[in-house]
Amino acid sequence: MQLNRRSLLKYSSLLGAATVASAMRSRLAQADEPALTMQLDWKLNVQFAGLLLADHLGLYRDRNLNLAIEPWQSGMVVTDFVAENPLTIGCVEQNLILDAQANGAPLKAIATMFQASPYALMCMPDGRIDSFTDLIGKKVGVHVDGIKVMELVKGVNDLTNEDIEVVEIPYEDKLERLESGEFAAIQCYAVDEPIAFAQRFGSEPEILHMDDYGYRAYAQVIFTTNTVLETMPDQVKAFLEATFDGWKQAIANISSTAQLVAETYAEPDSKYTNVDYQTRSLDLVSQYILRGISEAEIGRISIDRWQQPPI
Repeated sequence: MQLNRRSLLKYSSLLGAATVASAMRSRLAQADEPALTMQLDWKLNVQFAGLLLADHLGLYRDRNLNLAIEPWQSGMVVTDFVAENPLTIGCVEQNLILDAQANGAPLKAIATMFQASPYALMCMPDGRIDSFTDLIGKKVGVHVDGIKVMELVKGVNDLTNEDIEVVEIPYEDKLERLESGEFAAIQCYAVDEPIAFAQRFGSEPEILHMDDYGYRAYAQVIFTTNTVLETMPDQVKAFLEATFDGWKQAIANISSTAQLVAETYAEPDSKYTNVDYQTRSLDLVSQYILRGISEAEIGRISIDRWQQPPI
């Protein structure tokens, strides 16, 4: 699939003009109150390339949607934010939606961006950690969304909670804490953070992919409130159509999409402004989007699979 002529003209004009790029950034903070907000669970980068490309190409506007795409803010629990804010759609890991629903949050999953979770643990490349059981007796740093995942993975591998010490840590300074030896492993997203590790240390980290140890879950699951689904069904349908049209075009045009995201949407001076970094990341992202499905099935959730435990 290739960008159509109208889209390609828009695409090329942005990439070729810094002033236009600056103007396009303002789409994420329009003066008018947006009809819908898409709340991401991380910062603006190619992990959300389909959404950002759809925004750039005007795919939401073409469907009469006024959409604001908002990056994650430190300390934010996206499921709580969506439940508490009307006219909001969000994306998170499947297990977080299930936990929120179990606690009574009026939320429903409506589609998924990733067919599998890139949740992983990252270790120093010194050969000491080759498998999940090598972490027995050691300390692992994870974020709030990884605590339950670690409990599940330990259980399916016949380990108790005491076998591996799990400590909740923030995103800041976690590489330094891994390098110092404070932790034997830290949580990472396999489509992104190992690339930054390799750039920093000059070698690839040891990666323990949790789906290799029994964790079966969708990731970047798109969800919203019952209220939005009941009052804005046409807008939700249009949002999903535009989003997955954007993803199909992003996957078909990895290098140019990565450049667009790096130069237009990434936070200035962040690692996400590196075009090569974003290109490598988007290639990995595309593998999770298409894992086990055809392009026509992008975004779909299997009801049977959803109803099974993620582990």
